[in-house]
Amino acid sequence: MTLLAAVQNALPRFRPNHPSAPANTFVFGLVASDESPFSVIVSPLEARVTSVMRDADYLIYGTSAQLASLFDPAHPDRAGVVAQIDMRPDYPFNNYLLSILLNALDLHIPDLDYVPKRMTGFFPFPQRYPVAENPFRLRHYASTPVPTHEPQRLPELIMDDHPEWVTMYDYAWQLAFKNLRQPEPESGFVANFIDPAFNSNTYLWDSCFMMQFGRYARRLCDFMGTLDNFYAKQHDDGFICREINTYEGNDLYHPLDPRSTGPNIFAWAEWLNYQHGGDLDRLRAVFPALVGYHRWWKDWRTHPDGGYWTSGWGSGMDNQTRVPRSEFHHRHYTWVDATLQQALNAQVLLAIAKQIGRDEFDDELASELAHLTRLINERLWDDVSGFYYDRAPDGRLSGVKSIGAYWALLCDDIPRAKTDRMIAHLDDPATFNRPHRVPTTPYEAPDYNPYGGYWLGAVWSPTNYMLLRGLTARGYHDLAHVIARNHVENVARVFTETGTLWENYSPEYPQPGRPAGRDFVGWTGVSAITIPLEYLIGVQALDAGTRVVWDIRLMGRHGVNRYPLGQSNCIDLLCEPLGHYAARLSVRTQQQVHLCVNFSERIHAFDLTPGEHTFLLT
Repeated sequence: MTLLAAVQNALPRFRPNHPSAPANTFVFGLVASDESPFSVIVSPLEARVTSVMRDADYLIYGTSAQLASLFDPAHPDRAGVVAQIDMRPDYPFNNYLLSILLNALDLHIPDLDYVPKRMTGFFPFPQRYPVAENPFRLRHYASTPVPTHEPQRLPELIMDDHPEWVTMYDYAWQLAFKNLRQPEPESGFVANFIDPAFNSNTYLWDSCFMMQFGRYARRLCDFMGTLDNFYAKQHDDGFICREINTYEGNDLYHPLDPRSTGPNIFAWAEWLNYQHGGDLDRLRAVFPALVGYHRWWKDWRTHPDGGYWTSGWGSGMDNQTRVPRSEFHHRHYTWVDATLQQALNAQVLLAIAKQIGRDEFDDELASELAHLTRLINERLWDDVSGFYYDRAPDGRLSGVKSIGAYWALLCDDIPRAKTDRMIAHLDDPATFNRPHRVPTTPYEAPDYNPYGGYWLGAVWSPTNYMLLRGLTARGYHDLAHVIARNHVENVARVFTETGTLWENYSPEYPQPGRPAGRDFVGWTGVSAITIPLEYLIGVQALDAGTRVVWDIRLMGRHGVNRYPLGQSNCIDLLCEPLGHYAARLSVRTQQQVHLCVNFSERIHAFDLTPGEHTFLLT
């Protein structure tokens, strides 16, 4: 018998206005891994089932068989079943709450009433819809071997004129596979993952950016399991800690600590993964976790006007001084990057909802997106300098530029007139156009550090990649290529001289930042793998892997083999330039794909069938 059938069989046992009926209305969500969740509503007058989980106050987790046993009066050990199930939030009086439901259906279990658990910590926050639908919280790790580095199963970078880029690319993959690991037995993690290899913890910010090169290895390894572990650790109210111990699975911060979480870029990472792989089932699975996390931010990280706050650690850019003394605290500022990221998050969640056919949050998300867009443009913009800034409690703008403001380029509703002015600063030597582009703090800032100083000027892979994606979104393809090439050339030069990759780089000199960790594939894999593929070779996948844009700018023979597309396609792309105005393209695809080629200021479009194709562009 299914759980739903067991509950429906028990409903006739309810007696309105009976002493066993509850004094108020209670909504219990029943969540089984092998059956669709639903809610049971009990009140003084009725007991009924509803498929809606939105109003559930308490959640009861277990297998369908376990939960069904609770509603079977003939089961010999219902009290034993209570010990096997899990209730959320994890209140010390959950047995009493469960007894309210069972007593209402005349399913009393002796000694269940008023038997509290020993209180060992803080009361948890109430659960927040739709976190109960997050399937990763119900998963258990199934032992899976960690893949080894197999170059023949990874995309092959072809760059005849730049062998050092190829060497760096191959080295980054070697380091990445060395950092793959299985979950520790006590961690509660649910999937193999890539370790940032920074300390004994895994990081939200790092992990989202490591997925930006991990997706290119998906034929060999599912790097997205790294994010699954964060979703598995989501709290009932939607919170996800930004730093989790990989051995014990413990959060490092209390949720209300200003350092506890962020940046909120899970949805953006998932959307980029979908554009390449087209895994619609994954979008459906992650959507409840993403919405729950977004709503947590709105509940706990906003000022009365709806602007968002974070801290230096929460922003991911630890020691920037744009907000005074803010490494560990928000200082009551509205933070430009946190607010922009929430606008982007609402934008992406709306796109995901459209893809999976789930519109129940559309009005809420669209309303917030419109409000944030107005707030950003009216309160965070300085028209004199042409830039977005953090806003102090008294309404003054900080006046210190940060690369974090360039999240604006990814927000569709931010006006083009404003983003054009921001982009102009990227070519200005007084701000962001330094020998190694792009410093996270501009040259003009009082605390600018020419050696890096961590986030006081250093060049970092994640922020450069964010910036490049933003330039692409705004149509600044020429500038994106120039910045990408400058960045890769500098990273490759340091790689050649030191034999490894670094956490960050000096903006003024061809050397690692001070300080900077070595052997740091972490997110620096983006600079060695993703940026060469997407901005130097110029290949980007769109529309769930059904369309490829190839922006050809290099003069030597170049391309990529075994480029993964969609769920099962793989393509080879080779360009042999014949001077400045002609090139021979060789393309092999296993499935039908639309190819759009930008070459010599002309667009060429091809609908390719499976097989090999050759084109002469003039």
